[in-house]
Amino acid sequence: AILADSVCPASRASCRRPRPLLASGAAMASEGITAAIAHADAELRARQEEFRGTTKDVAASRKELKRAQAACRRSRMQLLTARRQRKPAQANVRHVQRHLELCKKRGWRIDGARKRLAGAREKLLNSDKALVEARRSLRLAHADRKNAEREVLRAVERHDRAHAKVKVQALKLRQAKYASRSHDARAKRMQALAEKHRRLRRGMHARHREAEKHLEARLLEELRGFKRKLAGEAREDTQRRRKRAAQYAATLRNGDPLHADKFHRSGASLVKASTDYPDFSGRLSVLSPKGGKHEYTLVYLHQFCLCGTNYVDWKPHYFFSATKLPYLSLKVTLPTAKAIPVTVHGGIKQYAWYDYKTDHEGRQEDQLYAKTLRATRDRIFKILDREVAMLGGDASRVFLGGASQGCCTALHCALTYPKELGGFVGIVGHLLSSTPLPKKKQRMPIYLYNGKQDQVMRWSWVRETYGRFKEAGYTNVHIRVDDGVTHEKPVRKEREWIVDFLHRRIPRQRAK
Repeated sequence: AILADSVCPASRASCRRPRPLLASGAAMASEGITAAIAHADAELRARQEEFRGTTKDVAASRKELKRAQAACRRSRMQLLTARRQRKPAQANVRHVQRHLELCKKRGWRIDGARKRLAGAREKLLNSDKALVEARRSLRLAHADRKNAEREVLRAVERHDRAHAKVKVQALKLRQAKYASRSHDARAKRMQALAEKHRRLRRGMHARHREAEKHLEARLLEELRGFKRKLAGEAREDTQRRRKRAAQYAATLRNGDPLHADKFHRSGASLVKASTDYPDFSGRLSVLSPKGGKHEYTLVYLHQFCLCGTNYVDWKPHYFFSATKLPYLSLKVTLPTAKAIPVTVHGGIKQYAWYDYKTDHEGRQEDQLYAKTLRATRDRIFKILDREVAMLGGDASRVFLGGASQGCCTALHCALTYPKELGGFVGIVGHLLSSTPLPKKKQRMPIYLYNGKQDQVMRWSWVRETYGRFKEAGYTNVHIRVDDGVTHEKPVRKEREWIVDFLHRRIPRQRAK
C-alpha cells in the first residue's frame, strides 16, 4: 500500500494519503496466516497426544511380552526338571525288575520284590505325568508368547502410524510459520523500497519538475516489476510447499518409505515376499542409485534378531538427505545374518552374526563362539571383495558399518579385511575383545556412535573397549556419545548418525 502511494502522479499531499483497501487486505492476509498457524499448532498437539497414547500401548504390550517370555523360560525349566527326574525312575524300575528275575531263578520269595516293582512303576508313572504336564505348560507358554509378540507388532504399527501423522502435521506447522516469516520479510522489503522512492522523489522535486515526472514513471515501472516478481516468488513458494506436503502425505498413505524414489530396491524384501513369515537367512538386499552413477558403496549390518530387509522396505531415507547427503551415487548393500541356534536362548534359531555363550544383561561383554564369527567374517569378506571389484578395485570408496551386534561384527571385519576401507560407521556397539588392531589400519577413518542411557551395551565398559584404539596408536577414531539415547530404539539417531558419517566421508564436489 505504501509503495502504491509513493508513485502516485498527483501532488505530494495527495500521494501521502494511505490506501485503506490495500492496507486492510494485507491485514486480512496476515490474520489468515495467523489463523492457519494456530490451526496447525492445535492439530499438531492432537497428533502428539495420540502419539503419546500409542507409546504407552507399545510399552504395555512389551511388558506383557516380557511376562510371556518369562513364563516360557519357567515352563522350559519345569520340562528339564521332569526329564531329569524321569531318568532315575526308569533306572529304578529296571533295577527292581532284574532283582525280581534273580529271585525267581534262585527260588527266593518275590512278594517284597513285587511290591518294590509296583512302587517303582508308580513313581515312573508319576514322572511321566509330570513330564506330559510340563510339555503342555510349555506349549501354552509358547502360544502366549506368540500372541504377545503379535500384539507388540500391532502396537508398534499403530505407534508408527501415529508418528507419521505427527511428522506430517509438524511439516505443515513449519510451512505455516515459514509463510508468516516470508510475508513479514516481503512487507519489510516493500517498506524499504517505498522509503527509497520517497527520498528520490524529494530530491527530484528540489531540482526539476520535468525530471520528477520521468523519475515517477521509472519508479512506477520498477514497482510493478518488483511486485510481479514478489508475487511470482510467493506463488512458487506456495506451490513447492503444497507439492512437498502432498508427496509426503501420499507416500505415508501408500505405505512407501521416505526417499524410496531415490533408489532401485532389489534382493530380499518383506513387502515382495509371497508368505507371511519368509526365511531371509543369508539373503542380500540392495539399494542401488537411481539418478546417478555408482561411485560409493556402504555395506551395513543390522542388529541382533533383525534383518536387512527392514532398511530396504521401510528405511531408505536412512541413506539420503536432501540437505546433508543429496548424492545419487551411493549404493547400500544390506546383508541379512544367517539363522543360527543361539545358545543363551535355549538353542532357538535367530538371525545373528555370531552365537552367544553368555548373557550378562549389559553389565559386561558377553562371550561368543569364535567359529560362528569366523563364518560371518568370511561371508562379509566376499561381499566386500565383490563391491571393491565393482568400483575398479578402489577400496577407499567402500564403507562398512552396522548397529549393535552388527556394529561389533562389522568393526571386526573392517579391521581384519586385507585392504583398508574408506571408513567405518558403528551404531550402539563396541570393540570385541577378540578383534585384533593391526598397525596398517591405524589411519583408517572410524566413526563410533553410542548412547549414555544404553543398558544393553553400557557406556561404562564400552568406552574401555574403545580405549584399545588409543593404546594401539589409532589416530583417526571419532567417538560420539549422545545423552538420552537407549539401545533398544535409537529412533532418528541412527539415521542422523549414518547421514553424519556419509556427509563427512563423501566429498561435497560429487553432489549431483
